[in-house]
Amino acid sequence: MTGPSQLHLRCAATAERARPLRHALGAFLAAVDVERSNVDDVLTAVGEAVANVVEHAYRYQTISDFEMELLARADDGNGLSVDVVDRGRFLERPPLPDRGFGLMIVRAIATQVSIDKNELGTRVRMVFDFRRGERATEG
Repeated sequence: MTGPSQLHLRCAATAERARPLRHALGAFLAAVDVERSNVDDVLTAVGEAVANVVEHAYRYQTISDFEMELLARADDGNGLSVDVVDRGRFLERPPLPDRGFGLMIVRAIATQVSIDKNELGTRVRMVFDFRRGERATEG
């Protein structure tokens, strides 16, 4: 790979669109030569963030245009960042038994995780640095 590469996708925030989004990201990761063991980790973390959008982002909203966006950027230095973006509302909820592990999984896999919540929606940014074994820090 020479220079930064990126993938930018926008689609309906539905369960049916999650699988094609995952396949497109997997193809992008293969194209930029991410090792298979790292691909599985990235797809797991991003899959959790996408599932959160599908399940929660638009739950209490009256808008009819439920979209999600994925932006992945790879660089020559074994770094990767993936943003999962929605235009819904981030809901702080009390923990439920056997639920609420998605962000915990994301933080366990990614090197760094940040969540930007505002009136325009929510952006979850996951940074993966394949040179280090360090895991997520809130940013």
